[in-house]
Amino acid sequence: MKKIVFYLMVLLLSIALIGCGTGGQDTKPDEGENNTGEQPNDDKEESKEELTGVDALLDQLRFDVDVQPGEDNVKFNMKLTHEGDEDLTLSFSSGQKFEIVVTDPNGEEVYRFSEGMMFTQAIETSELSPGDELDFQDSWDYTKDGVKVDSGEYEATIELMVYEVNGEEIQEHPFKEDVTFEVP
Repeated sequence: MKKIVFYLMVLLLSIALIGCGTGGQDTKPDEGENNTGEQPNDDKEESKEELTGVDALLDQLRFDVDVQPGEDNVKFNMKLTHEGDEDLTLSFSSGQKFEIVVTDPNGEEVYRFSEGMMFTQAIETSELSPGDELDFQDSWDYTKDGVKVDSGEYEATIELMVYEVNGEEIQEHPFKEDVTFEVP
């Protein structure tokens, strides 16, 4: 009896494995082949690969950063411009729309926009029609713990905290820039 149960289990496991091995096979031609399996004609113009999903949505947005060091502070200006032709909804996971982190020449953090701040803990959205812009500003007074930092070259990492576009989650950090500037 035990042998029969054992053989039945082996048989069922074999059938399951065979069934798993046939699913998900790609029937599309390989890249660079046409539907006949032949290589495309070199005379034809190479078509530009079309973006899909969240990549196509992100491709409609341009993130610009302008850092303006002055005598007493540095101003950070951020702008997200919608260059596409369909309405977009940007989602933020909280009231914090951006983060700025400044590090000194040794890589030590000397300023963080969100430090000591409180933000609403609710999903917030911004609707963008074609041509619309979102603008954000901040400034830093060149101090850490109330003391002015040394003169020199500093780096700011500036990021918009968008986590979804039209309900599609963003995996990378497409709205992030590193900018170097001089503290007088």
